[in-house]
Amino acid sequence: MLLRSRRRRLSSINIVPLIDVMTVLIFFFLMSMKFDDIRQLAITPPGAETATETQAQTRLVVAVTDSGDFYVNSKFVPADALGDSLGKIAREQNVGSLILVADEQTATKWTVFVVDQAQKHGLAVQLLIRDQEEK
Repeated sequence: MLLRSRRRRLSSINIVPLIDVMTVLIFFFLMSMKFDDIRQLAITPPGAETATETQAQTRLVVAVTDSGDFYVNSKFVPADALGDSLGKIAREQNVGSLILVADEQTATKWTVFVVDQAQKHGLAVQLLIRDQEEK
């Protein structure tokens, strides 16, 4: 009696192509992500009882995060280049004022720094606040 043992095929999953596809998808999503909308920066402006709704006439917006990062028109700008960036954009776009959006947890020194840099370049500063009843 001859006993034959059947060879079982070893099944395996090749994960290299899966990793390649996932890497391409991650790069695609990272490259297509936009920060044009200021709401994507997760900044919560402080509330005020006298807040009114106004339409922004200018295109120059400076956002300050609670960690002290500066974004000019949704583009990160280091603190040492903020003044030059504001002056350059103000000249190129003929803007006379800027809207300052600061998180309610932002240190006052960062907002004062932005106001100081804006005034050095002759820009009027408007603060963006939310209605006190909004949560």
